[in-house]
Amino acid sequence: MAVLETRALEKRFGRIRAVRGVSLTVERGQVYGLLGPNGSGKTTTMACALGLLRPDSGEAHVLGLPSSRIHETRGRVGALFDEATLVRGLTARQNLEYAWRLLGHTTGRGVDEALELVGLSELANQRAGGMSLGQSRRLSIARILCGSPELVVLDEPLSGLDTRGVLEVLDLFESLSESGVTVVVSSHRMHDMERVITHVGVILDGELVCESPLEELLGGNGQHIRIAASPIDRALEVLDGRDGVGAVDVLSRLDGAGELRVALAVDGVGALNSDLVAAGVEVSGLVPERATLHGVFESLLTEHAGRGSEAGGAA
Repeated sequence: MAVLETRALEKRFGRIRAVRGVSLTVERGQVYGLLGPNGSGKTTTMACALGLLRPDSGEAHVLGLPSSRIHETRGRVGALFDEATLVRGLTARQNLEYAWRLLGHTTGRGVDEALELVGLSELANQRAGGMSLGQSRRLSIARILCGSPELVVLDEPLSGLDTRGVLEVLDLFESLSESGVTVVVSSHRMHDMERVITHVGVILDGELVCESPLEELLGGNGQHIRIAASPIDRALEVLDGRDGVGAVDVLSRLDGAGELRVALAVDGVGALNSDLVAAGVEVSGLVPERATLHGVFESLLTEHAGRGSEAGGAA
């Protein structure tokens, strides 16, 4: 079931087209990363999706309701766009008790349970003003976890955190997912997000250029391998037209030997090695090369920039 979805969402600020026909779908139980550079339209997209901004066209639904009726989901959706206002003179527990009363919660996750979920139980009686940035960030997230949220939306929650703070917040995402909460997080930090997200949407210049399960985006049933072989020409003959082999790139060539980068089905490595050896090719190296989210993002960025250049040239 989709807990958050948009269809052909558009938003302009004067002449700036901030969101360009974005259609995305977040299913229950996912940790969905909306990824892109700063200024790419991530925050505006999420604000429109949650009814905090009125889109110029298109539609959005949250928990099956139009975003214009998000007030009817009270207690079921938590969102953190800017750092939540913590009362520095109050303890962690007192901050959450204040938020509990302010938001009118009557059932669901209580203050102590929220503190435990974000790993701050031992700091329950520490004043917010004396906490590190990572601890303050987790306390801010704890505020929106009070009650019974089914969906949590977080905008750039890793911003400004040191390595320890980043790891703490990433661990929290995993805990939330394990507890049954659907998480949507925007970020420009590809390496960190790769660790925790299950699904990804890449947004560039306000346009959603990719939406996919992370596993499929990083290769699915395929991979790249580097092969050091001699003679390289004979290796190329074996690879030419072979089932399961995709693109073949010659990375280096010297005195008849060389290194190749080959797109290959996961289950085809052993058979390929056997065929190369049987054909008289000496294979001195055969190393899998795993795709990374950062690498895929860079490819999407280059492709998107190329399309923009073509459009500009055509005009």
